[in-house]
Amino acid sequence: MATRRPIRSVLKEANQAEILRAHQRDDEFVIGLKEKLLDLLQRFGGYRSLLPYVQTGIPFKLLYFIFTSAFGNQTLGEEYTGIVQADLDARKVPSLTARVLGLILEVFGEQGLINLLERLRKFVNNDKNGMKPEAVIFFNAALNKLKIAIPIVILFHKSLFYMYGHYYSVGRRVTGVNYAKVYGKRPTDGVSWGLKLLGIATLAQCALRFWQCDSIDDTNIMPLTIYDDNSIKCQLCFEAKSTTVTPCGHLFCWNCLGDWVRIRPQCPYCRERVTPSRIVHLMNL
Repeated sequence: MATRRPIRSVLKEANQAEILRAHQRDDEFVIGLKEKLLDLLQRFGGYRSLLPYVQTGIPFKLLYFIFTSAFGNQTLGEEYTGIVQADLDARKVPSLTARVLGLILEVFGEQGLINLLERLRKFVNNDKNGMKPEAVIFFNAALNKLKIAIPIVILFHKSLFYMYGHYYSVGRRVTGVNYAKVYGKRPTDGVSWGLKLLGIATLAQCALRFWQCDSIDDTNIMPLTIYDDNSIKCQLCFEAKSTTVTPCGHLFCWNCLGDWVRIRPQCPYCRERVTPSRIVHLMNL
């Protein structure tokens, strides 16, 4: 009588290349959804009010992963590479709570922390909080370094993923959600070695950024003046300062306008045709 093979010997951890390919395919699908909705909004003239939310792509990611990962289904990328989300330590499918929490941390984690630091900065620089000038300077310096450190931590975690293949994002590491290989052929070993070399280079980049952050002179960091004038804010993301102008004279931030004209070569406000080479970054604002 044949004996059933134990699960531990069957379950194999997905490698870096398979996980990256899965996420790349998922990103391509999300970008396709975003482009189609932008086209519909422009056709019906309702794009201006929804543009700040649509431009980020976050709603499409949430909608896509709600109907896949949240319901325990494979994403298109996971199906393409033959991997599934798994709790490798417990040898089981991750719970719904773990999948949803990992998704939220992956989508909102870094930006959420940065927004929290900005709120704390505004509170520290508020004249009504009664803090002494020395305390204001100290907390501004600490918040500045934390804001710089967050992307470094994310980059450091990415280098660990490239080298060892465990946990694609910090959010998935926190929730214990990893990937298991269940069917299909594995990529060649050369790809994995290439990613490991990329991980070493990324780790070196982290060290360089950390050294630059550590070299900041705290005594030279002064409190920032908080302006309530929304006219200088980008009209696409409503967060960054407007530093880039179109030939028709409308201002946006560099990242938002650059991404927009690559997808749709026209001004987001008046729809006049704009090519990427025609936008101008203003240096003295």
